[in-house]
Amino acid sequence: MLTHSPFGNLEEQLQKATETPEWKQMLNGIENADTIYVIGNGGNMAVASHAAADITRLTNKKVWSLDSQSLLTSIANDFGYDKIFQNWLEHYSNPNERSMVIGFSGSGNSKNVVSALNWANERHNWSTTLISGSKSTCIDENIPEVCFDNDYFHQHEILSVMCFYEIVYNIGFECPTIKAELVRKYGTS
Repeated sequence: MLTHSPFGNLEEQLQKATETPEWKQMLNGIENADTIYVIGNGGNMAVASHAAADITRLTNKKVWSLDSQSLLTSIANDFGYDKIFQNWLEHYSNPNERSMVIGFSGSGNSKNVVSALNWANERHNWSTTLISGSKSTCIDENIPEVCFDNDYFHQHEILSVMCFYEIVYNIGFECPTIKAELVRKYGTS
């Protein structure tokens, strides 16, 4: 029996992922996008919501997540859970903007994430990326996949959080230190 949570070598896994062509394709899509949409289920939905807030706050990008419980449940009720993200994108995105969808999926095969990525991939001015914990068996082969090949969902979710902060730095911005924020907000650390 394990006496502590197996985290593995998360920093090494992130470093390895950032050296892949798929990571570079994702960064290119982010840099060229007017608007970015991030999606996921469960813990990955929390990651998507957090990513939308912090990437918007820390960069010059507009990033959105479907984190309205009312809207999410009404779409699921009316159109089915497998289409919640696709339906949201169909109704809330601007077809004249260059957009990007980043999907987080531990299994790599979440039907609602995959359907939204496939839908977005068919648009002429959209780019897509799947960040997964296990290689997808059902995503369109033209969609870049940053796969960590994890054993545990919590490893993937932590790596997903690490990914969006790495994105902040990779596109030329940075995260403030706690000390700097204390000085900015309160005049003292």
